[in-house]
Amino acid sequence: MKNALRIAAMTGAVAAALVATGLGAQDSDTVQAAASDKGKGKSNDIILAHGSDRLPNTTASDWTTYAEHVVSVTPVAESEIPPTPEEIERGEGIILRNVQLRVDRVVWSKENVSRPAPTSFDWTAYGWAFTGTDTSQRVKMAGEDEPRLESGHSYLMAIDWQEPRCSPGDAPVPGQWRGLGVDSTIPFDNQVIGEGEMEGKPQSAKKVLATLGIEEPDLSLEDKMTGKDTAALDKALDTAPPQTEEQFGPDPAETTCK
Repeated sequence: MKNALRIAAMTGAVAAALVATGLGAQDSDTVQAAASDKGKGKSNDIILAHGSDRLPNTTASDWTTYAEHVVSVTPVAESEIPPTPEEIERGEGIILRNVQLRVDRVVWSKENVSRPAPTSFDWTAYGWAFTGTDTSQRVKMAGEDEPRLESGHSYLMAIDWQEPRCSPGDAPVPGQWRGLGVDSTIPFDNQVIGEGEMEGKPQSAKKVLATLGIEEPDLSLEDKMTGKDTAALDKALDTAPPQTEEQFGPDPAETTCK
């Protein structure tokens, strides 16, 4: 079961690197990384990053309030985002990935939305954490309770368009499609919600269902939809009670590029 908004204190060099880049779903100004139990750099190790959600995203009402579109996507290409020279000199940091996502289907769109859903878009995703000056000494990295976004898998995403940002003292951030938070990206292999890749590992929707308390009142939308198809999701979104949209993060009037 997922919590509503995850808040974590930023610690370490990995967190500093995430701040500089920013990830598709999360606000990365509060991120920390925790190694797996093994933590010895083996190929099956995973480092999980913890962060705060960008927008509310755990319920159907959250999605219909803050998302412009819900799409099914498949990763079709990726490239590494090199670490900074400072990270290499320090001998500790992260290698992020730019993942190109193909939109296979538009599952839902907000009424009267001005911007149509994309046919493809780029996404900044976790890659690897490295130690030492040789970046080949790396351990796979993923976000806690969210997919890593890997080839051979499909996903559902609730997305909205973020206008270009030009905050004083920071490098400009181009306009981009972004997720709402951890619960706005869901495994979707074989057209089954909750089936596929999670935290860099295969996940069975059937096994997830077996761990959920069906009578729990605070199940997330992701939990409620696990094992179902997009028809069930579309119905849940169409019948979700509306919310009053709140402003989170910096004032757009102060960060919009002129």
